[in-house]
Amino acid sequence: MMPWYQSFYQPAFAKNFKETQTHLFVSQEGEGSEYLIECLLRNILCEQTGTQQQACGHCKSCEYPFVEHPKLRVIEKNPELKTAVVSIEQVRELSSFIELASSSEDDYKIIYIKEADLLSTSAANALLKNLEEPPSNTFFILNSKNLHKILPTIRSRASIHILPSPTREQTVNYLEQEGHQDAIQFIDLSGNKPLFAIQLANDHELVNSIVNLLMKGKYFDMMHVNDALLTSGFGFFIEIMQKWIFDLSSYTEFKELHYFTNITDKIEQITKTLSYKETLNFYKKLNEYARLSDTPINKSMALDAVMIDYKRIYN
Repeated sequence: MMPWYQSFYQPAFAKNFKETQTHLFVSQEGEGSEYLIECLLRNILCEQTGTQQQACGHCKSCEYPFVEHPKLRVIEKNPELKTAVVSIEQVRELSSFIELASSSEDDYKIIYIKEADLLSTSAANALLKNLEEPPSNTFFILNSKNLHKILPTIRSRASIHILPSPTREQTVNYLEQEGHQDAIQFIDLSGNKPLFAIQLANDHELVNSIVNLLMKGKYFDMMHVNDALLTSGFGFFIEIMQKWIFDLSSYTEFKELHYFTNITDKIEQITKTLSYKETLNFYKKLNEYARLSDTPINKSMALDAVMIDYKRIYN
């Protein structure tokens, strides 16, 4: 269990959960909302859940792999599409599953949309039709990293749960308890996101390669810009770059660092050669690159373009 979600593990929350047929969870990436929701749904699906509202782990229902449970459908972005979306076809395929819902209190169906902010417009409208008049004993669980990307008409039909973020102390304690002491050094770079800190620790060689390249400033060699920097994806590279540029800007103006706190001396030297105006303009460009990261662009060419733009922020 993740301590920053403690209130959602309480019996009172589980008891009231079934009183609403549509739930929308909103959280930040890398904080573990998907694990919380899976825990809650396992508790609901368990045949022996007692007063503590915890799944027993050994009944027939608990023995099913989570995504294969006959009372549950888990919808994720369509892997067959080049752009990261949940398609209308995926929502339409739920019709036959929903029709199987019974009026019996114990015979219910759960639809879990893991990335509701990726619903295409047509998919969101198709889902809305189900939410307007949901069949008895059918529950819709939506998870989103961006509340504003969810249709207002969907939001109005859901119980919205804004999930809390962990404190730094909670993140440190969680990483220690889960045996990820090596991830603690990446807490700042992760933005205090424990699961992202673990990913950074696992990808530490890649992270070091990216940071070492960026620390060269305008003197880096384009020969060292290659697909090896994209091992964990273009979006991962852009996120590291965004945080790097944010810290360069922050140190230039306020002498403060937020992410790369362990290399203050290096950043101080680099900022002496920056054009502050061009740095801010480049940060805006990075936001555009971030939006393109899940689209079918040529990632190698995009990487080259990013690094050429990076070289231009220096005097």
